[in-house]
Amino acid sequence: MIESHDRLYFTSTILFVFRVLIFITLFFFPLHLKDIGFSGWEIGMLMGVDSLMALLTTLPLGISNDLVASRRLTLLSFILLAVVYLLLAGARLFAVLMVLFILLGICNSLGQLSIRSLIYKTAGEERKGQRFSIMGFAEHSGIAVGALVGGLLLMRLSYDSIFMVTGILFFMLTPLIGWLPTTMTNIFDPALYRRELFKPDVVVFAMITFLYTYHWGAEKTVYTLFLRDCLGFSQLEIGMLIFVTVMLLAIGCLVFGRLLDRKVATLSRLIVGGLCLSAAGTMLLALSTNKAQAYVFRALHEIGDGSFMVFSYVMTSNLFSRARVGGGSGFIAQVSVLGTCAGALSSGAILEHFGPRIPMIAAAVMSLMALYCFKKFRLAPDMAPADNPW
Repeated sequence: MIESHDRLYFTSTILFVFRVLIFITLFFFPLHLKDIGFSGWEIGMLMGVDSLMALLTTLPLGISNDLVASRRLTLLSFILLAVVYLLLAGARLFAVLMVLFILLGICNSLGQLSIRSLIYKTAGEERKGQRFSIMGFAEHSGIAVGALVGGLLLMRLSYDSIFMVTGILFFMLTPLIGWLPTTMTNIFDPALYRRELFKPDVVVFAMITFLYTYHWGAEKTVYTLFLRDCLGFSQLEIGMLIFVTVMLLAIGCLVFGRLLDRKVATLSRLIVGGLCLSAAGTMLLALSTNKAQAYVFRALHEIGDGSFMVFSYVMTSNLFSRARVGGGSGFIAQVSVLGTCAGALSSGAILEHFGPRIPMIAAAVMSLMALYCFKKFRLAPDMAPADNPW
């Protein structure tokens, strides 16, 4: 049991560091692109194209984690991300940035899917709430710390310098990947994957995931612009807000996971509560008029996201066999990418004509549509099969 926990904590630490490095720059890309002269439509295109390319590759990348050791794929992603970030320094042409954002989307997906697959494949069947809440805490605290560090660095360094530092750090971390656990590989059988991916519960879960993740794309495109242009946040204040509120999401993952294990919460309660709080927080944030309101309403949203994320992690583990959870989690991630891409592209177009508030309101409505689908199609997550045979 101790050895299993050691693997989980070390792999989660790698996930934490990975997310820190990605989110040092990700939230601030729209500000950088606007500062170097790109229009709202071009920003939406660039912020959405990495998601579009990830859409085309996420499922194959997920399945590849069933065929190739996830540790090797994690190493490959770190090396490629190092190269991409080094090339981002000094890039100004739209065509060049388009290529780099495409590569960034693919490499980011590969790294995230590979590390998650390691956790799915090495976690046991007991206390799933706790196990996946640790993964959720690592992932989202990494986002929070990355955003804070990014805001602090931008006080002293240019975007190009930060791109260089990030690329070098990815190279320096590659030796640690050799300490990640090994995973069993499996022969690809299309019939088995097709049978798992088209189960009714999986289809409904995918629909809910698409509608929920629409707001991720909206956030990528308009969130930081809204904070700066509508509420007067500085870059440092944006980083601090993201840090504080996303840390609430990360802590929420730990709390909700343990409540799930103790039978205080159920998966049904987690998804209903999560979607309601997430949508309400986004709607109220879009209507806010000062920085204090932004903190309160964004915190409400992130607590809801924490509830939904624990539901999503455990649901994914329940619905797919361990031998094919790489492909299964890749499929759900691909749906997430599609939702994010739709949110980014739509929000960029709306931003161009109506400013940043309306895209956020639209994102809240999409989260409420996810709740409607959950009720309409009567998904019963608490009855989902928990067996994960090889």
